[in-house]
Amino acid sequence: MTGTTSPPANRGQSGRRGLSPALIAFIVLDVVLVVAAVLLGLSLGSDDSPAGAQSSATPTSTSDGATSDGASPTPSATPLAVGADAKQVASPTGNITCTLSPEGAECAIASLATEPAAVDGCEGTVGYVATLTTSGVQTPCMPEKPGKADAAIPVLAYGDTESVNNFACESTESGMKCSDTNTGKGFTLARAGITRF
Repeated sequence: MTGTTSPPANRGQSGRRGLSPALIAFIVLDVVLVVAAVLLGLSLGSDDSPAGAQSSATPTSTSDGATSDGASPTPSATPLAVGADAKQVASPTGNITCTLSPEGAECAIASLATEPAAVDGCEGTVGYVATLTTSGVQTPCMPEKPGKADAAIPVLAYGDTESVNNFACESTESGMKCSDTNTGKGFTLARAGITRF
């Protein structure tokens, strides 16, 4: 073809519209979370509490679908919105993974000491994920059990705390303790189960 065509636009021109750094970070984080979820689903969990430690904190179902820790399961998994200002941490054993964002904190555990009882209305499982927002603590119904933390997720050493806005998670030898520093409400997620406070 012998027609005249205009030269390709210079990619370095200031008029070029590209993705903002925040959008790029959001996309990268989403990809990492999807890969982590797939990898976590393939591996088995381990302890975050002393061997053989069990507690009545493991939720059991009641006739109305609520769990023994007082939390009502949400009908489906609704993860927190993860943006560029979110942080993700893992327990030293990799058994627990937490995501903190300005909207709240959410932790998932790969292995529990005791399998939670089935909950009416949940096609998957309840008791492996706890979510804290300004509305309080929820234990969502998850389609499948979470897996161990991806190796790329930063480890939160025992005794250390990570926070975003007023949501903070502390790594302890008996699990992850997350709270809303404004209200003092929160949860502890450990092999023994979910305990609300």
